[in-house]
Amino acid sequence: MRLGLEAGKETLDLAVELGVRGVPIAADALVDDGVDATLAPLTQRGLEVCQIGAMGFNPLSDDTAAQQRQAETLRHAIPLAGDAGCAYIAIGPGNHHRSGFLHYDDRNFQDAAITRMAEGLKPMIELAEKHNVRLTIEPYLKGAINSPDRFKALHALVNSDALRANVDPSSLYDFWDAVAPAAMVQRVCTGLAGHVGLVHLKEIGIDEGLHIHMALTPIGQGRTDWAQLLKLVEPHVPDDSWVILEHALSAEEARASVAIIRDAAQQAGVTLT
Repeated sequence: MRLGLEAGKETLDLAVELGVRGVPIAADALVDDGVDATLAPLTQRGLEVCQIGAMGFNPLSDDTAAQQRQAETLRHAIPLAGDAGCAYIAIGPGNHHRSGFLHYDDRNFQDAAITRMAEGLKPMIELAEKHNVRLTIEPYLKGAINSPDRFKALHALVNSDALRANVDPSSLYDFWDAVAPAAMVQRVCTGLAGHVGLVHLKEIGIDEGLHIHMALTPIGQGRTDWAQLLKLVEPHVPDDSWVILEHALSAEEARASVAIIRDAAQQAGVTLT
């Protein structure tokens, strides 16, 4: 499996320093600036694109004007993905709330949300099929696609393997999963077998407080068994895909996280290049 890294403004230099091959780019940069300009900082450093991000695309949003712009960006990005050297465009899980990932709407959890997602995705999936691109949804706790089963229900409606799922169990952690995540890791990695797009590695921890507050925390400071995750997912990761360590907030965190993940891969007996 190939390792990618996202660490904010320092991503490119840290990737070179740490010997990480892949870094993400944004779909809007690809469309607005063009392939050559977007890739120039990567190629100068010997890096590759591990993910094209289009997380703002949200067929459930009621912000029609914003979504028209997002859809137009995605529509133009799909044909450019091949020239960028990456077949994977990451999109959100669908959310009736315009915040996308920050809040939720009760309508997200109804079956009708899956049907509406499928309707919004089908034109994009047809375009992706023509260009050998995979649109990868990350199942997320607050979104419409919030479990392997709901992803598979969406996949059945779209009926195309151009639709894939990101494996990121921490995006689904509730309180008890954060306390003891092994069962959720097992459920997500096995439940998405055959549908894997990308693998995202981040950690969710429980902050101190009167009531429950869960948030991003550095790799190694939560309870996820990374060797378990890598061993479970490795048989199902496509050869052209990536395992991406994301949301590192400092150079020190990125260095420590990459070391932990590489050690976990060794423990799991899997190859992470």
